[in-house]
Amino acid sequence: MLLELQKINAGYGDLQVLWDVDLSVDKGEIVSLLGSNGAGKTTTLRVVSGLLKPFSGKVMFNGRDITKLPSNKRVEMGLALVPEGRQLFPEMTVLDNLEMGAYTKRARDKFHDTLEWVFTLFPKLKERRTQLAGTMSGGEQQMLAIARGLMSRPEVLMMDEPSMGLAPKLVLEIFGTVKKLREEGVTILLVEQNAKAALDVSDRAYILETGKIVLHGPAQELLGMDEVRKAYLGI
Repeated sequence: MLLELQKINAGYGDLQVLWDVDLSVDKGEIVSLLGSNGAGKTTTLRVVSGLLKPFSGKVMFNGRDITKLPSNKRVEMGLALVPEGRQLFPEMTVLDNLEMGAYTKRARDKFHDTLEWVFTLFPKLKERRTQLAGTMSGGEQQMLAIARGLMSRPEVLMMDEPSMGLAPKLVLEIFGTVKKLREEGVTILLVEQNAKAALDVSDRAYILETGKIVLHGPAQELLGMDEVRKAYLGI
């Protein structure tokens, strides 16, 4: 497995949020982590990215225990997070924001090649490269946030609620981009409240309820389960 969580218990101070979470992502997969608000999805990504130290358990990446490594070292190794709410630098240009994503040595060495690749994936960003990020639409900003994450040349791209706050047409565009990234060989761990859209593009999925994995399996199999359709798809 490329990325693996083993019996992760985590939280904030005395508040435990995750309970014995096991999760794995293999190379080339899109794996979704689904659940309602407060289920622990973002906390899981914070543990993987090194922003939150777990109480117990292990984070394994490429066969190596990275549980105690700081987040910057994890980025250098090939783990990148596209955070919820985009968190761009609004007063900087599109190009400046992309350069901020390429701060590791492995990214700097391949900067021009990566930039051309990103501009091929997102031609609109090439057109707008001198535009201030804060003046772009929500959908364009989300594409820029994804592109910035790709500038670090990650082996695993984590995406936290990429469709949040976007109009339905833009949601389709974002998930079209996710499909395109998989075709390009990018491995993705996707946290998303739009369960139907996430399951449609994923290979496998895990469902979190109050910090515990209650279901996991092939995405299409979960999509067909009555309990999933009732709880998460409103069917």
